Amino acid sequence: KSTDLNERKAVWEASKESGPALKPNLVMLRDLRNGVAKEMKYPDYFSLEVASYGMTTDEMLKMLDDWMATLRPLYLQLHTWAKYKLAEKFHQPVPKRIPAHWINNRWSQEWPDLVEAADIDKHFEGRKPEWIIKTAEQFYTGLGFSPLPKSFWEKSDLYPLPPDSKRKKNTHASCWHIDLENDIRSLQSIEPNARWFFTAHHELGHGYYFKAYTRPEVPYLLRIGAAPGFHEGVGELIALASSQVPYLQSRGVLPADFKPDKTAFLLDDALARSIPFIYFSCGVMPHWEADAYAHNLPPDQWNARWWKYVSDFQGIEPPSPRGEKFCDAATKTHINDNPAYYYNYAFATVFKFQLHDYIARKILHQPPQSCNYADNKEVGAWLNNILKKGGTEDWRKVLKETTGEDISTRAMADYFKPLMSWLEEQNKGRQIGWD
Repeated sequence: KSTDLNERKAVWEASKESGPALKPNLVMLRDLRNGVAKEMKYPDYFSLEVASYGMTTDEMLKMLDDWMATLRPLYLQLHTWAKYKLAEKFHQPVPKRIPAHWINNRWSQEWPDLVEAADIDKHFEGRKPEWIIKTAEQFYTGLGFSPLPKSFWEKSDLYPLPPDSKRKKNTHASCWHIDLENDIRSLQSIEPNARWFFTAHHELGHGYYFKAYTRPEVPYLLRIGAAPGFHEGVGELIALASSQVPYLQSRGVLPADFKPDKTAFLLDDALARSIPFIYFSCGVMPHWEADAYAHNLPPDQWNARWWKYVSDFQGIEPPSPRGEKFCDAATKTHINDNPAYYYNYAFATVFKFQLHDYIARKILHQPPQSCNYADNKEVGAWLNNILKKGGTEDWRKVLKETTGEDISTRAMADYFKPLMSWLEEQNKGRQIGWD
């Protein structure tokens, strides 16, 4: 939260210090992974991973590029608004590209804390973490799903450790299908705030996906999402649904007479969760990893290529020179331990808006920007029809049959249309973009 740019720069640079130490083993891992892929008759590791979608590397990158192209006018407007806002905050001239240390995220993949009017944390004061996870479960039971098994509550690790605890814990939220049957567990560290409220709803999305396809008709090997991005997309869908003002009012989080600043809520959603994230997850990450794995980019060009993509796709620049003695890509954990995967998060983001758009318009007959799924059994039945299939049908078929559409950013762009009009008004007379 510091406004001292020297301090922010020092912290940002410190966050990249692990890169040089990680690079030698990452080079080795790149070669080992490609070797394994070739043993499996794939040209490289990236090709092996995207085969989960029935795509080649080129087909996947084209789909991601198409998504970025359709959303680019909105991103340019957001980028322009944000750099003027940040320049004012830090008392600096307005730059072309946003310096990375100005943004409260190490990779500028999300741009949080820019919209004060959308902060609802105060409404969670006095709530217990147990209330948050139980409310998340009630979201699903209200749609017609059965309660979580008793073992979930006995075996999950849901709350922060006490300060004097002798054990350590990964605080990154996750949900696990331990035995591909009914042993479902979640790892969380729930606290009474908006982030954990949305996260708890998200994580139980994975749990209810597990439950839905755990049935005799689905073989064990197909007890997975229809595509890798489906699982994350369902979790993200429910997180989006749980952030809607009417739902928050129905659960007593927001008072019945709460009058939201609709533009502020849309702006915060776009900045902190949606649009900049697309340009990192469709642009920087998959293109850099495709270069590393599919195109055998020499390691002595890795950092230059990383920053070319950050500059070209995100319009972000480093606060200090980043030569090849650094390996800034390696400071992103997925590059090391979950490689050639990040486009799944992009898919999930696009997918969630398509599902949400259908639910809001076709089932609820409510505006997608302000709707409430709570206790609607028709929504639950429609959603269960997707979840229960697991991996037994091609993802394209599942999506087309349930929404009537192929995968596209149409619904995502529509969701933010009211915001686009507001941004264009705010940015009148300003230089749009960075080229």
